[in-house]
Amino acid sequence: MTSKPLSIKTPFFQHLAMALVLVGGYHAEPHAQSPSAGSEVFETVQIRPNVFVIFGAGANITVHTGPDGAILVESGSAPMGDKVLSAVRALTSLPIRYIINTSSDPDHVGGNDKLAAAGIAINANQQFTGGPSAEVVAREEVLLRMSAPSGEQPPYATALWPTETYTQKVRSMYINDDGVQVMHAPAAHTDGDSLVFFRRVDVIATGDILDLMRFPVIDRSRGGSIQGEIDALNRLLVMAIPAMPLVWKEGRTLIVPGHGRVADHAELVDYRDMVTTIRDIIQSLIDKGRTLDQVKAANPTAGFRARYGAETGPWTTDMFVEAVYADLTRKP
Repeated sequence: MTSKPLSIKTPFFQHLAMALVLVGGYHAEPHAQSPSAGSEVFETVQIRPNVFVIFGAGANITVHTGPDGAILVESGSAPMGDKVLSAVRALTSLPIRYIINTSSDPDHVGGNDKLAAAGIAINANQQFTGGPSAEVVAREEVLLRMSAPSGEQPPYATALWPTETYTQKVRSMYINDDGVQVMHAPAAHTDGDSLVFFRRVDVIATGDILDLMRFPVIDRSRGGSIQGEIDALNRLLVMAIPAMPLVWKEGRTLIVPGHGRVADHAELVDYRDMVTTIRDIIQSLIDKGRTLDQVKAANPTAGFRARYGAETGPWTTDMFVEAVYADLTRKP
């Protein structure tokens, strides 16, 4: 990882007026895009007067600041903890109050211990951290997957675990003069996914339900499913307000994906349509009696593979097709 000063950019909509007039949608220019996987670029981009996104620390990290302190969605990967903490301290002198994890993926929760320890909870009851640190909020399934039954070795250190979980559909709070809703999206990327909606500033952090760097990761071993993924994307489309009818203005819901550039309703539609189209193609081939190898040979991701596909790495195109096929052919 190369070392470079923290970059805090001004709201990128100021640079997009001409692009919005030409294409009628939000597409960030190269300087405002988040880095691709494996990139060494680390920067902070302002997307609202009090909302920032930290790129290049693992998963995208949304930072909501205000008079009550900072709320973080994700904490990034473990090796990036110090850099993320420095970036947050450059944005506000007030303490971190909440860290919200959208899943148990290592690049989303790896900095929980370091960032939480640097914060101060509004409520002092710290069941797991044993001190006055920030609350780490997640769906209950996230804690279950990060911990282990008594006497067994947990996959994550105790200091990384959520300190506050929720089991209802929505966990709501009011902080920094904004309504914050943490919403469960069942059986999508995993069974413990959360969407985080900052209502006043109109920003939604999606975790890996929306990943603009690749086909969605359907982690069936952790309860993910293709239909749950599509359901979550459709739910996001209902929540997000498009740039209509004044497409040349800045007004719209901003969507922070798990990876990739900040998006809006128009790009979310494209992504939902892509996932649904591939699901329908694979289902049609299954209905015709095609085997997995025959489905792969038919190339059901044609037209989308160049943008979202990968032949190597942790999530390849073949792995995506295999997950969708297995999900569609599973017995009830």
